[in-house]
Amino acid sequence: IKIINNLFKELSLLNNKWSLKDYNERQVLTLSQRNKISPILAKLLTLRNVQSEDVENYLNLNLYNNLPNPFLLKDMKITIDRVIQAIERNQNIGIIADYDVDGSTSAAILIKFFEFYQKKLYLKIPDRLNEGYGPNTRIMNYFLKEKINLVFTLDCGTSSFGILDDEKYKNIDVIVVDHHLSEQKLPNVFSIINPNRFDEKSEYNEMAAVGVTFLFLMALRKRLRQKNFFSKIKEPNLLSFLDLVALGTVCDVVKLDNYNRMFVKTGLDLIKRRKNKSIAQIIDNSNLYHTPTTSDLGFVIGPQLNAASRVDDSSLPSKLLISDDISEIEKISRKLILFNEKRKLIENNIFDEALIQVKKQATNKFIIVHGFGWHKGVLGIIASRLINQFYKPTIVISFDQTEGVGSARSINMIDLGSIILTAKKKGLLINGGGHKMAAGLKIKKNLLDDFHTYLTQCFYKYDKSIFQKIEEFDLKITLNTINENLLEDIEKLEPFGNGNEEPKFIISDVKIDYVKILKEKHLLIFFQTDNSINLRAICFNCIGTKLGEYLLNYKNYNLELGCAIRRDNYNKSLLPQMVIMDAMLLN
Repeated sequence: IKIINNLFKELSLLNNKWSLKDYNERQVLTLSQRNKISPILAKLLTLRNVQSEDVENYLNLNLYNNLPNPFLLKDMKITIDRVIQAIERNQNIGIIADYDVDGSTSAAILIKFFEFYQKKLYLKIPDRLNEGYGPNTRIMNYFLKEKINLVFTLDCGTSSFGILDDEKYKNIDVIVVDHHLSEQKLPNVFSIINPNRFDEKSEYNEMAAVGVTFLFLMALRKRLRQKNFFSKIKEPNLLSFLDLVALGTVCDVVKLDNYNRMFVKTGLDLIKRRKNKSIAQIIDNSNLYHTPTTSDLGFVIGPQLNAASRVDDSSLPSKLLISDDISEIEKISRKLILFNEKRKLIENNIFDEALIQVKKQATNKFIIVHGFGWHKGVLGIIASRLINQFYKPTIVISFDQTEGVGSARSINMIDLGSIILTAKKKGLLINGGGHKMAAGLKIKKNLLDDFHTYLTQCFYKYDKSIFQKIEEFDLKITLNTINENLLEDIEKLEPFGNGNEEPKFIISDVKIDYVKILKEKHLLIFFQTDNSINLRAICFNCIGTKLGEYLLNYKNYNLELGCAIRRDNYNKSLLPQMVIMDAMLLN
């Protein structure tokens, strides 16, 4: 295989370009010698731009030594003053939280904090299927009726102009705690704590809403300490909330750098110690018998929590995460399993319909698919699955007679959130907004063609090379390099996720001994090696794919494997195991 500037010339079996990351050998040697670490670990750190003076902190994260300063965020001081006033006057507090994991965990830590003072709290979650995202008249009218004049919006509210600017609610002080991108204007509310508001200059713009909520609680507790509030009442232990912060952070796929990585690492330790009954119950229901990882949070626990709002009751995730009643926890968690199975069936049916439309858009630089009455709860998942297969920004819309609701997902180097916001300003959308990589929208059916034309114009400027998915690999190694020492080096870099990707390797001297099919959809692969480890690999969901076909017929082909290396938890062997993600056919 020819490599040009570390980019493989041929496409892989999954039609990806392979790229091998480059590193400075002298820098690696310096890093290894000064910090007394292995050359491979030094290479992996170098590829993550970790400088020699930062190695110790990177490998041994200590939250106490690097706590963020919440008062750097705009509106933090006035928010704290208003909330302390509410505490001192024993005022009731209303909370509106988004229905996803980030919103649910934000609500959970806020309520767990306020419950120390036995405040009357009113938590309301929008109905995902019938009301959609953010504050709405039903909830605000309820707060008005109950004479609640202090309301938090968590993981929502930054773009809720129509509802929050309504003169009817002028006597309600609304505090927005959010992380979504703002427009060049803000709703007329009491305060907005959002590191992604247009006039913000803090360094916390990568935090999920639950991380921003945690910063607010840090600031509130500090001020309460200064006022000697805890002389007669127990002080909340904020570190005990970090399992929920970790869960919301990972599930919202924000970057795991700096503070987020510390939150998640500390939170995972709490999850391992089963400090939160609700998270522990979901882990047990999911038959996870190993130490939970970020992958488990994002792909096992998160989907179960999100399934409730997608197909049934949006309030269940927050109820579960707040509860300490084991019978209630068991009841809700069992429901989540059933809802998640139902979600999978609905999702697969819509995905098959969407694929038919995608095949007619082969020359487009984006994908837009729509259907009448498609279940609104799974649109974002469909968009993500289409991106995984076709690697183009994708919008999936469900229409009724006159209007549609859509979810959008993007690829690297394309800010789809800004594209959606601009479309809203141009009058092409009823509503819309979100992140660079994910957004939501509402559109009139008769404007679909105009919206399609606008998208065509937006994406015309992008070179087609952007739409070729590139799989980046850290190192090229041999089978005999894979041992427990390598595994331990990899694990020192955890937790993995967006912004701190799990190391991926190209295995260059593959000698397959035999292959075994598991559950008619996975492959278990055994190798001939020169070391004492009985090395094997797993390739998930590959039966029926080109990758699976070549692996099954390994005797006829010479392959290089693209993989991750993880601890094999099957039968608690705890040995290194390759997780095959792709393969390249050698000449």
